[in-house]
Amino acid sequence: MSKLPSMKTVSDRGVTGPATDSSELNDQLVHALEGAGRITSPEIAAAFRATPRHLFVPDVELREAYRDDYQPTERDGDGRLLSSVSAPWLVAQMLEYLRPQPGNSVLEIGSGGYNAVLLHQLVGDAGAVTSIDIDPVVTERARRCLRAAGLEAAVRLLTGDGAQGVPDAAPYDRIEVTVQAAAIEQTWLDQLAPGGVLVVPLRVRGLGRLVALTRDGEGHYSGGGWLPCGFVPMRGEAASSTQMHALIPGARVRVDGTQPLDTEALTKALDTTGSPRWSGVEVGASEGTRPVIDLWFATVLDTYGTLLTDPKESALQALPGGTPLTWNTDSTAAAYVTMRPVEGQSGRYEYGVIVHGEDEDLAEALVEHLREWGRDHRGGPGPVLHVYDSGTDPATMAPGRALERPGAPMVLTWPKD
Repeated sequence: MSKLPSMKTVSDRGVTGPATDSSELNDQLVHALEGAGRITSPEIAAAFRATPRHLFVPDVELREAYRDDYQPTERDGDGRLLSSVSAPWLVAQMLEYLRPQPGNSVLEIGSGGYNAVLLHQLVGDAGAVTSIDIDPVVTERARRCLRAAGLEAAVRLLTGDGAQGVPDAAPYDRIEVTVQAAAIEQTWLDQLAPGGVLVVPLRVRGLGRLVALTRDGEGHYSGGGWLPCGFVPMRGEAASSTQMHALIPGARVRVDGTQPLDTEALTKALDTTGSPRWSGVEVGASEGTRPVIDLWFATVLDTYGTLLTDPKESALQALPGGTPLTWNTDSTAAAYVTMRPVEGQSGRYEYGVIVHGEDEDLAEALVEHLREWGRDHRGGPGPVLHVYDSGTDPATMAPGRALERPGAPMVLTWPKD
């Protein structure tokens, strides 16, 4: 599961024709998901075709229900999203990672109803699906949707903190977390059956990535996948500590809560003129290296954040969607990853860094990390996430980046081919 994902997308958000019947719209959606490589197994395609998505997003018009986009279902008083029915492409990709089998017992953490029914279709009447959510508004809404679909009895729906799992029905052959998690909870590992699969949208140093884990041995789990994804964050005791800090106009930095950062000094540094350093590492636009580079720097840098900019307000040459950023001990110098077109070669770009402030070592270290990736890991299998039971001796863990998060200990490694 460590192969890095394709960034291929579904054209026209799934629905491409004039159909108005729900089954036709659903069939168009499934066909588009198959064409984009999001659905690859016939069992998952059949589950999608058997599940009327519009019954789980009843507040939108029929055609909108079958667009390949998420549908918000609850917001707080400030407009922040508290729950949603995920986009079909992401639902499908998670199920491809999970691969539930007939007769499996499955725990879903984060409820909406739609995904739970897909799970039921895949495990059948001989299997069992338990779904839990911390928000009673969410579980009551899911219950109404299940009732409308005539499937209320097919899913055991509970209100509670999913960080604790549901021990009374453990062990589970599959555990699927459908909210953004800051950590791998020990309770999930304890409730996973031997040979089981755990799929989690995990925050890795502030990056949202979908990972699938299986047990490798006593007290050791490993896997990958690394699909970039965004989910509503977990609430309760497992809430994320990721923070966003405003810097100069049009620029923000997203960091894990454990990162040392003097925002005032960093703002002053980024307000100076930046100086580029180029690595000689050239890539094609179709290679899809951006998500890989983000993970690479999240692994090799002790101090790491994601720089996000609005090009209308900021002159910083950050990459669209955010770019790796590091800074020195007192935050008086900073450097971030950028790219430039390769002259005379359409669709090819060179990676480099922009440094602000007086710290040549900082800039050169980032350039060397780019060259190391290009030399040793480009086109390789990607990183592996190792997870260990709580209390494991660190000396017995794989060498790599220890992710300082609550929950089970995690280490990120980059094997060479």
